[in-house]
Amino acid sequence: MRTELTIEDLAPGGEGVGHAGARTVFVPWTAPGDRAVVDVQAGDGTAHGSLVSLRAPGPVRVPAPCVHFGPGEVPGVSARGQARPDDAAPEGAGGPGGPASRPPPYDAGCGGCEWLHVDYAAQLAAKERTVREALRRIARVDPGAYDARPIVGSPAPLRYRARAKFHHDRASGRLVYFRRRSHAPVRLRECHLLDERLDALREAVGPALGRAGLAPREVALEWSGHEGRGAAWLLLPAITPAVRARAEALLCEVPALAGAVLQPEGGAPVLVGSPVLRHARVPGDAASGVQRSRPDVFQQANRGANALLVRAALDLLAPDGLDVLELHCGAGNFTGPLAARARWVAAVEVQGPALELARADLAGAGNVRFFAGDALKLALAFAREGGPSARRFGAALLDPPREGAKGIGPALRELGLPRTVYVSCDPATFARDVRACVETGFRLEAVQPVDMFPQTHHVEAVALLVPA
Repeated sequence: MRTELTIEDLAPGGEGVGHAGARTVFVPWTAPGDRAVVDVQAGDGTAHGSLVSLRAPGPVRVPAPCVHFGPGEVPGVSARGQARPDDAAPEGAGGPGGPASRPPPYDAGCGGCEWLHVDYAAQLAAKERTVREALRRIARVDPGAYDARPIVGSPAPLRYRARAKFHHDRASGRLVYFRRRSHAPVRLRECHLLDERLDALREAVGPALGRAGLAPREVALEWSGHEGRGAAWLLLPAITPAVRARAEALLCEVPALAGAVLQPEGGAPVLVGSPVLRHARVPGDAASGVQRSRPDVFQQANRGANALLVRAALDLLAPDGLDVLELHCGAGNFTGPLAARARWVAAVEVQGPALELARADLAGAGNVRFFAGDALKLALAFAREGGPSARRFGAALLDPPREGAKGIGPALRELGLPRTVYVSCDPATFARDVRACVETGFRLEAVQPVDMFPQTHHVEAVALLVPA
């Protein structure tokens, strides 16, 4: 069923949203204010539509710089997602005499970003609403009940990623993303989310894998601007001496690639070369110190925004002179800055390479002790310690993975903490856990959204919880 509608807002999942009568319709590649013709499945209730043509652009639509962005040949939208009059010919198309010379046939429909056609201020406003609405609907906390701080934007809305994951397309010999909601490859020629040097590394590594005789299913690349070198993670069926020799040949062919982590399916990783990189904790500030990273270990991709995230979390926590419990410390993203301000830090992470990197970074810090294990279980164990040697904390900071920290409310209550800061990358699990904390005797004092991923719907949130 074909219908015309006005896009009213950006949805938390990244699509534009409008109404066809009483039906809510989500439409990718659209922006608020767009007047669009959309194909919608017949029926009742919420629907996902596909963009047929753009009648008129909305006020926050901007030209997208990437040749891969957008749905392809849609009337009213250029190959780069830019609005044009509905009756204008597609780029490169001829008039009545037939097609003229066309631009190169770039793959469209890339699923790597969603909002490259939306003004950045409008993106930030939508992300603020996402966090606020998740807390209202899921946590049942009204916006006026806490200090809702303005979102912190990324220092760079484009070219901000220092790491990314790709698929290896053997047919084209390129590193690719998939098309939106598809496994069809987008054979990348550019990615405007990647640091230029990481983009150049991506362009070099794809063909070099084929020449080295390697066929990984997935590839992650990371670039250190501090060191001027990169590293790779390759997911392979198995690691044999021959595969390892091919990986060493890959490093020789791509001099910017300092090392690789070879990951066999279901096995332990094998390191080739020097895949451990060092990043400045604050880009451009040597005094901020450095942090070790490896392409198979979680690390924030946006180094500039990460420095702002760390600052926002520590400003809310106010750890100066306190004994601090850090749960889900990972590779030590917050641990080093915490140690610089706190009296003592107990940092908890499951055993693995992330914990090894954090320990290596902070081996000389006399006020940090690492504990390997499950965060919730260790938090409860600390809470139940007795006697003169029992650890008591003045504050806690937790940065769990996307699935959140289910069950953390009772643990925080047993710890009797005056202040807790919760850092989250998923508004839904964040709101769920905030609700659990509120139900066990805490009050949501303040929330600080931070934009780590411009041009996408993803948003980080930092919350301060205090006893009610």
